Amino acid sequence: MTLMQSNLNTLKSLPCFTTILEMSLLAEGMSHNCFKVTTPEQVLLAKKLNQETAITEVFSALTCSKKGLSPKVVYHDNDWLVTVFIAGTSLAQSELESTKKISTALRLIAKLHQLDLPQDNQSFPTLDTAKSVNHLLTNTVLFNQYQIHKLMSITKILTNDINTQISLHSIPNVVCHGDLNFTNILIDNLITENREKPWLIDFECTHLAPVEFDLAMFVAVNNFTHQQLSEIITRYSKLAPNYRVNYKLLTCYILYSYFINGLWYLDNVNHSKINADFRTLAIEQWSTFDSYAVKQSVALPKLLPMVN
Repeated sequence: MTLMQSNLNTLKSLPCFTTILEMSLLAEGMSHNCFKVTTPEQVLLAKKLNQETAITEVFSALTCSKKGLSPKVVYHDNDWLVTVFIAGTSLAQSELESTKKISTALRLIAKLHQLDLPQDNQSFPTLDTAKSVNHLLTNTVLFNQYQIHKLMSITKILTNDINTQISLHSIPNVVCHGDLNFTNILIDNLITENREKPWLIDFECTHLAPVEFDLAMFVAVNNFTHQQLSEIITRYSKLAPNYRVNYKLLTCYILYSYFINGLWYLDNVNHSKINADFRTLAIEQWSTFDSYAVKQSVALPKLLPMVN
């Protein structure tokens, strides 16, 4: 039985699907676990959940859909999240100029950060930078013991610097998306109020963390320049007037983002036949890490030699 047929049989058993007319795999982005499902009544998107992040993703999707930030949730369980299918394109593929893409993304980010935190929080995990890195260092095929020691040293330095800034300045947490790649923002073809509607999707990486973390990951994962970083801070500050950026914390999170993004790309390389795209992305992230550390006068071991 093919993977497609297996998923089709599973989806047919869900109570939200009585009749499936058509199903297709959606391959944009880094994961391939989303399906466009057409029924007689409507078109839906069904996402196979990662068990490690399922609770967080479902809770985030429900919370954000109620606030109009993400598509309406139709059904969810421990394995699947089903939402209304948005007929449109990702911000990554849209024809908007760069400044408009940034503005669109930041408006969503600012609204996300203004969500009230649940009083009895059991669904939004607090970001643990060391734990997140260590989770990706379990693959001993990628690095030798000396390299792993070096990577753990970088993790310790960045984590200590981040925690010091948070503690020293009593920096609060907000709900952070954690993966603000332009592919995770959809532009609806349905125009309302004379403009296209943007939607935030894919909440696997949602955590409670300072604003600086989301801004840093936004910069790193979309490969923005140092000049664009200044624009991003200025634009975000207008959307959240009470926010005051902590530049030291932002620098630490930017370095951390380049660091962990490179690790993630390398961890997802097909080891039997190297995936050139993932490897290229890893090199890009770690090369920028090395140059940014030098530019910010942060003494850290070089990463790029580990993938060359």
